[in-house]
Amino acid sequence: MNSLKRAFHKKQQAEKILRELQLIEKWNEIGDCFVVGATAYDLIVTPDIDLETFCEEINPARIMKELAVLLGNPNVLELKYYDYSKSDFNGHYFKLVYQVQEVHWTIDMWLFSNTREGALSRDIVPFMKETLTMETREIILDIKEALMKKKQDFSSVFIYQAVLEFGVNNVNDFLEWTITHNTKVPYHWRPKSMYLN
Repeated sequence: MNSLKRAFHKKQQAEKILRELQLIEKWNEIGDCFVVGATAYDLIVTPDIDLETFCEEINPARIMKELAVLLGNPNVLELKYYDYSKSDFNGHYFKLVYQVQEVHWTIDMWLFSNTREGALSRDIVPFMKETLTMETREIILDIKEALMKKKQDFSSVFIYQAVLEFGVNNVNDFLEWTITHNTKVPYHWRPKSMYLN
């Protein structure tokens, strides 16, 4: 099984988890929820799901009340909340861990104000879906898997940028690329072609 097929199976698992927990429906009760990151792009390597929700009135306690109900599900192992509103992230973070057999899925959920500016995965989803090809998707997945084997951790946004804007096509070239490019988060990558729109 190649990296594309592995990612496809993980995407199916992610969608099943979202349906079972009705997370998108819960978040849509308070704002506009978007599936972002690797799940949105069919680029899942590690078992992670990312959501961003935007609303007028920030009320973390309201969504925590909804999410706390999920602790009654025997497969939900953990639920945490962090207030990052005074940091560069400028948002509220919720983490849920869900077990599928022996695999622990981490669900990262951010709550932002509608007026928030800066690094938002939501903004690059249309670009990624339109730009990715089977070839570039496989290159990205192969780099992600190679980095995992090497136990080297980089935010996926830098892999996307390196492959799609700089033509990087393997893990060694990516590691060389990181020497001369910013790989610190939070980082707001706006693909060059987005400036033309």
